[in-house]
Amino acid sequence: TYKLISTADAVGIFQMESGGMRKLLTRIKPSSFEDLIAVLALFRPGPLDSGMVEEFIKRRDGREAVRYPDPALEPILSETYGVIVYQEQVMQIAQVYAGYSLGDADLLRRAMGKKKAEAMAREKKTFIEGAVGKGHPQAKAEEIFQQMETFAAYGFNKSHSAAYALLSFQTAYLKAHYTKEFMAALLTMEMGDTDKVYKNLADCRQHGIGVLPPDVNSSAADFTVCEEGIRFGLGAVKGAGDKAVDAIVEARAEGPYTSLADFSLRAGSTQVNRRIMESFIKAGAFDSICHSRRRLLEGLDGALAWAARVGKDKVAGQFGLFSEGAGESEPEPSLPDVDPWDDATRLTAEHDVVGFYISGHPLDRYQDDLQLLGTLTMPEVESRRDQEMVALAGVTNTVRLKNSKKGDRYATFNLEDRDGVIEVITWPKTFLECEEAVVGREPVYVYGRLEFGEQRGGPAVAGDEGGFIMKPQIIAEKVVPLTQARCERAGRVDFLVRRGDLSVDALPRLRDILLRHPGGCRPYLLVRRPGESETEIELPKSLLIAPTDSFLADVEKILGPGNTRLRAAVVTPHPQGENAVG
Repeated sequence: TYKLISTADAVGIFQMESGGMRKLLTRIKPSSFEDLIAVLALFRPGPLDSGMVEEFIKRRDGREAVRYPDPALEPILSETYGVIVYQEQVMQIAQVYAGYSLGDADLLRRAMGKKKAEAMAREKKTFIEGAVGKGHPQAKAEEIFQQMETFAAYGFNKSHSAAYALLSFQTAYLKAHYTKEFMAALLTMEMGDTDKVYKNLADCRQHGIGVLPPDVNSSAADFTVCEEGIRFGLGAVKGAGDKAVDAIVEARAEGPYTSLADFSLRAGSTQVNRRIMESFIKAGAFDSICHSRRRLLEGLDGALAWAARVGKDKVAGQFGLFSEGAGESEPEPSLPDVDPWDDATRLTAEHDVVGFYISGHPLDRYQDDLQLLGTLTMPEVESRRDQEMVALAGVTNTVRLKNSKKGDRYATFNLEDRDGVIEVITWPKTFLECEEAVVGREPVYVYGRLEFGEQRGGPAVAGDEGGFIMKPQIIAEKVVPLTQARCERAGRVDFLVRRGDLSVDALPRLRDILLRHPGGCRPYLLVRRPGESETEIELPKSLLIAPTDSFLADVEKILGPGNTRLRAAVVTPHPQGENAVG
């Protein structure tokens, strides 16, 4: 459990999910419950801004000697390495060092928290007199009171921090020892918050937990654990209410659904209508029955019509011999023999009805391009500075067209990658240049300025009720299709060949492909001989190419997958630390 916490594997862990808290966890590396209490008390604006946290960490790590204002205070401050962290410590110091009663010590704590000058002057006088009366030097008493006054302004109630720490430990324990069950419960609980669902899905991938589409034969209403990982609940599909899910699960108790027609007959009703069934098909909930979602969708009307006729015949007492045991009056209709959807169509339909990509992502086939372009992922954006120039890639969603005060058209949209979503604004001049890319469904490259704005949220830190969280957005300077960004960024292309592996006509065919795709990218042939070094051959300038999708697909047919490598052109680096496109 503590290993999970100290490595900041904190998604879903109470009070420990923010980026700042996770950084603090990796520095302090909690190894005990007392450490957890201290971390939650320290992670607040006061201690962070005052340098108290740095002092605590240095002393804990042994990089700075632990010092106490007075040897008499060591029993009180030893657990926090001589740093006053908790309000209770202020009260204990007043009691032990200056002879306060517990009631008077609490009044001192309150006065320090409110910072009222008159009250503080009275308390200072009382404290010094009490300390001197117990035999302590007046100068030392004044010094200690000053420290108490400084740290009390930031001190946190230890009992509150301990209550938070208990919940933090419990959630961390569950995640460490029952990871799949914990993540399934977390996904179910936070299903209504899109940003949190992306974060949780990304964390599942980080832990090697597969998240599978809903399934009419195995899903419940919520996310559930299965042998392969975690399965989406039927209730996650848009339009599927509790009554529809209950009807499906109840009918399934008689046995698994064997076909679309069987489902239509047994579960089809006013609760499970055509619209809901279409959404289930698009979400992949019938994949265990038939892998082609297009066949299922195009055969849906036939299956429903068949179910209506057979159901009517059953009511009328007419039975046939076409189905063993069931006695349907006519055989089930076959699904149309049509080609399956391509990946893009399947994923788009999936996203439309679930709100997320489950079986894949449009960026999956562009991983090499993302590396070439040096784009950030959505979680990485959170660690960047306000006003920094950044490059990202993703799919555009929720495009909103608006007019400025001058009447010029601009747009806002959500940019989505595998790990999250960020809002992007394209002001009129930029939108005029990128409208086609913004409203399209192909992945895009976005380069722009990062801005963090305040958004009202839940507790930002322990004890800060109703705090603000910083919500990032991008003011775009450029939005282009990802394939275009690849062509602009690539300066050379390497073809990896192994001597003896190619057919006689392979190189002439490769030359023909190069001639069919002229551009500005210089091609190189890298010939590898078994047991020998690699030979690099620069091809003529007459064979400069454009690394389009069709070009890469044509080359792969000859050289095979993984044998074409694009390299970036040498340009001036932009502030992100990578190279901007265009």
